[in-house]
Amino acid sequence: MAQQLSTYLGVKSNDLENAGVLDTVIGVDTHLFVDPLLLNSAKTPEFKASRQKVEKHYEEILLLLSKSEKRDDRAWRGAQERLVFRELPGTAIGYSAKSDDGRGIGPVLGNRLLESAWEIIKLGISDPVIFELLGLFEEDFGADRLSDMTIRIIRHDLYEYTDRTSRELDLKDLAHLKTSEKTYLVPHHPSRTKPLIFLPTELLRDLPVAQSWDGIDAVAAHNQALRQRINQMVAGIWGKRRRIPKPELRKAIFENPDALKELIRVYKESRPKPYDFATDPAGEVKWYFFGKESANRFPLPLTFQPKQGLSGVEGVVESIIAQFKRNIEDNGLREHLFRDGSPLHERYSQRLFFATADTYCAASNLDLSREPNGGNGPVDFKISSGYDARVLVEIKLSSNPHLVQGFEHQLPAYEKSENTTSTFYVVIRVTESEKQIKQVREIYNKAQADGKKVPKLVVIDAMEKPSASKRR
Repeated sequence: MAQQLSTYLGVKSNDLENAGVLDTVIGVDTHLFVDPLLLNSAKTPEFKASRQKVEKHYEEILLLLSKSEKRDDRAWRGAQERLVFRELPGTAIGYSAKSDDGRGIGPVLGNRLLESAWEIIKLGISDPVIFELLGLFEEDFGADRLSDMTIRIIRHDLYEYTDRTSRELDLKDLAHLKTSEKTYLVPHHPSRTKPLIFLPTELLRDLPVAQSWDGIDAVAAHNQALRQRINQMVAGIWGKRRRIPKPELRKAIFENPDALKELIRVYKESRPKPYDFATDPAGEVKWYFFGKESANRFPLPLTFQPKQGLSGVEGVVESIIAQFKRNIEDNGLREHLFRDGSPLHERYSQRLFFATADTYCAASNLDLSREPNGGNGPVDFKISSGYDARVLVEIKLSSNPHLVQGFEHQLPAYEKSENTTSTFYVVIRVTESEKQIKQVREIYNKAQADGKKVPKLVVIDAMEKPSASKRR
């Protein structure tokens, strides 16, 4: 079954919270990232000098690039060595049971980033923070890679933090993490093949400031003069358009050195805040608790024998979906699908179902493999006993603009699928309009009438019901 990090370590969740460690769910990625700007305000002693380390690292790259006369010369290769890196094992936010490694930066992307930095140097700009801003106009350089790059640079600080915290929590069976400078004592990763490195909550955001214009604008909101400068700059680049392709934005900025200097100034004056774990506005951390709590409050006895094959797995999954539907429609789980009246992202509903299904299977001691796919996309139930049988559960919201196309896309492949695979297409109604749901029903009914194989369709109504007095 899925485990929170605290459960895996054998400590209370409050203990990790008090130590400032994210109590994530092992095996499910959390969409939170290390924001390098948050290093400026870090209170944890191990990270007091981390911001300086990040800037020094980038300064060394810029210095080498300034001495480079052409691509692939000695200075260029030196800069590349400091920018291209493999992911640091054991530090991904989700601590995935299969792979918790980030994406790192390979030679192709690294060279592209170096070329952009080289062009910026030619514009007379040599501020090290430009590397943190490249995600605004460079393809394939998103929040995960900026986070990975920051983690890599401050890795020894993270090792120190994990070592100290592990000792204070009195954790046992620690692994020896050896570096050229020191040996650290840190927890074993669940796979037992690598160490597990803690990430402090004070460094985490759902989106680093440097990954979107909205992010920079939001953290500048408290400063009216700063707000006006960024509005003028953005308006000058793309006018009234809400979004612009990154290549176009890159071209516009590189043709306007003053705009780039202004961007750097705005960024450096930004004072972002860490993610609010108490209210969890993006639904990144509390889904597991809510799903598990709902399943425990409304138990569901399940039985399954491997000899039942696909039909047996289907029966189990069908029972879980039916109870999940009751929990949402009748037992109060619906309230956790919304924030301030608006539905949370589809990923949250998928995770909520995974937490519910995982709890029910574990409570009935069912030996079913439940693959969460990182908490996003389908939940995959599998058994294997001389044959394979798979049941996929797709969780979709009625607010998904691609709901109908997604169901239509399923049909041709599903009709050709082997008899050892089955799919449930679960649509959760979170909007007043039922137009897309009706369209999906029509497609489903027609396919059935034509005798075609079709995923099993389940609709869950998560809209708030009127009170009993109003219904009368």
